[in-house]
Amino acid sequence: MGSVNRERNPDSIIVYFSAALVIAAGVGACLLRGFFFTEEMYLFLTLWFVMCSAVLLYLYIGVSNRRSSLGGASGVSRALKIMLAAPLIVLSLYLIHSLREPLSAQGTMNEILRWGLYASFAFLVCFCALNRVGRQLIIAAWTILGMFLSISALLAVCGVLELPFAVAYSNSPEVSITGARLAGVMEYPNAFGAVMAVFLLERLFAVAAYYERPQKIVRMSPAGGCGVGRESEKTGIEYTGLGYGSECVEEERGSEKVSVNVGVERREAGSTAAALLRLLPLFPYAAALLLSESRGAWLTAACACTAVLLWKRQLIAPLLTAGAAPVVAAALLYRQLARAGLAVEPLPGLLWLAGLWAGAWLAGLWLCRSQRSAAGSARAAMLALAAAGWTAAGTAVLLHVRERITGPSTTVSARGLFYRDAWRLAVEAPWLGHGGETWRSSYLAAQSRPYVGSQVHSGYLDILLNLGFVGLAAILLMLLAAGWLLAKRSLRLLPPFLVIVLHSAVDFDWSYGLIWLLLFWLPALALSEYEQKHQSVNTRFTSISLFTTHFGPVTPPPTQSTSASPQATHLESATSPKLAHPYPRRLFITAACSLYLMLSVLSLHAAQGERYYRQAVQTVDSSVKIDMLQQSLTWNPRSPRTAVELSRLLTNEKGVRILQQSLLYSPRNARLSWEMAGRWMYSDDPGAALYWIHRSIRLDKYNNAKWVKGIEGMLMMGRKKLAEGNRVEAINCFASGNELLRQYRVLADYEAGKGEQHNDRKFQMTEQADDLSRRLRGLASRF
Repeated sequence: MGSVNRERNPDSIIVYFSAALVIAAGVGACLLRGFFFTEEMYLFLTLWFVMCSAVLLYLYIGVSNRRSSLGGASGVSRALKIMLAAPLIVLSLYLIHSLREPLSAQGTMNEILRWGLYASFAFLVCFCALNRVGRQLIIAAWTILGMFLSISALLAVCGVLELPFAVAYSNSPEVSITGARLAGVMEYPNAFGAVMAVFLLERLFAVAAYYERPQKIVRMSPAGGCGVGRESEKTGIEYTGLGYGSECVEEERGSEKVSVNVGVERREAGSTAAALLRLLPLFPYAAALLLSESRGAWLTAACACTAVLLWKRQLIAPLLTAGAAPVVAAALLYRQLARAGLAVEPLPGLLWLAGLWAGAWLAGLWLCRSQRSAAGSARAAMLALAAAGWTAAGTAVLLHVRERITGPSTTVSARGLFYRDAWRLAVEAPWLGHGGETWRSSYLAAQSRPYVGSQVHSGYLDILLNLGFVGLAAILLMLLAAGWLLAKRSLRLLPPFLVIVLHSAVDFDWSYGLIWLLLFWLPALALSEYEQKHQSVNTRFTSISLFTTHFGPVTPPPTQSTSASPQATHLESATSPKLAHPYPRRLFITAACSLYLMLSVLSLHAAQGERYYRQAVQTVDSSVKIDMLQQSLTWNPRSPRTAVELSRLLTNEKGVRILQQSLLYSPRNARLSWEMAGRWMYSDDPGAALYWIHRSIRLDKYNNAKWVKGIEGMLMMGRKKLAEGNRVEAINCFASGNELLRQYRVLADYEAGKGEQHNDRKFQMTEQADDLSRRLRGLASRF
């Protein structure tokens, strides 16, 4: 027996280690603003990739002595493989772009690091989901993550927790009716609202499914025969003989068919403490969702609920009763805090929050239990009361924000501009795209109006810009596979998944790493729930099978004790053939380990470059600043902002050399081109200066300062040439300045004719430009 425990211990370590990495990713997302800024993630990613390499190294060491236990090729198994393979395909496409000439080498590197994280997280969380201990850890981590995100945001509103940007303020009624919106640790209300909608629907459908009326269910008999399944609070699933209303069917599992039974579900009510724990998160999730004032999150949550409820109508009644009290309490809190502009005193705010939470908690428990046990007119009365609560809450909220919903919205029309300009940019490289962070690095050149928007506000368009139709097809296939897996294994988790899929189409949710973690976490929860409810003889090999399929084989638990049944022994021998050729698996593991070590080194270099850059920005001494920036550029030569800062501190020749080297990594960077133009405007070469002025203006045509500075630069060079006696070149400089002024005036007049809407950058003819026009006319009259 001691030898058995010693054999099991290494695999237990891998499970705990994988779960710890999953938890670490959730904690990192909370502490690093939802993984939005890649620059903040470099150090975390360095440690992450090292840990993933350690897992792969463990697999490599024992590959020759281990077995493969892939059980069949069922539809769910294929969907899982597709879902896990798609991130690797996306990562490979970004690696291909890094070998070519992307628009932004820095952005492509950032996306490589991000997708290395997403791919490994997807494997780890699904691996944990198929292990008994691992699934308990990731389920608990999911709940803790959601509670932390919601409670921290609500405490920040009450002034208890200091989060500098937890509340987003705006003077525009089209952005916020109250002038303040809850953004939480993510610092963006729309993305925060989408995340809260995900957690709210997950918990709401979980409670509704638990309090659902008795129905037919499928239960596996441990002995292989048929029996009526009954879920017990203490022992999980109990099996009895075939009873009234039951029927024996066969379920296909891989290449085998296993006898199961369909019976009538009889759930026990359970203890009050357990019921309260199920209902605990509903109020903070609902309150945080409403306080985010995200119309897109509200709409997508409603659409996701409607889609699944139309599919499974028996959940309508328990869902109404489960959510009525929390939603009413959340609406009351929303109206109270909205009147105060999300600024309340700590003690009254905490008392109001705690009182509503407790009331919603107890009222929700009473409604759920009453609805479940009542019948006839009593049950109808409970449902009517719950429906009235939902109606009252919805009316109170919608009346408060009706102007944002019914009135014209500049944000919606602005998104239309983003999408149109992004599509024009996408067709320039339709198949493989332009590389990482395409829109952020080139939107100034692509925009058709002077708006401010470094995010394209559509995850699908962002992928299309970066990776073309090939990358978008991989993402869509992954989403379809994940959705199919959820529909097959746990339908209640489909609504939160649909929220991510729908809301990402109209906002930049996918720029947050946290959203991708949740997207992969949901199928893992579905697998956990299914495995927990449908235990079979070969279930204990499943988690090893999944990891073996993709990373290489892992040692399965010992085959059988001396008392094992012959059927189980035969099943093991059928599903666990010995590896005849371990070398291809060794090669795959070696390649994966090498990749993650490379990513670790890459993220370490980027982290060092970022550290030196921040130190340089905070330094006053110019010599020390130059040294810091040079070290930063040595560690990470792809960073355009470091090159710009360093070039400003160097002589003209050295500065130009630094800018030229940086332009090799970011050929269409507007800042680099403008710095080059500024350098040449103080040289003796008007032709080069005019070239870089035109190039930088093409990359940022709605910038008043660049137009004025370019015209002024040509005027200055013309006067310099005139003073030197070079009249011909002086006249050419004045003519070039006049032409720039004419183009500027035409573009400004064209924009003025369109009105002020979407003119966020205030692009217009300035007084300084008018003064330059008078000076140029005077010079033109002389020559």
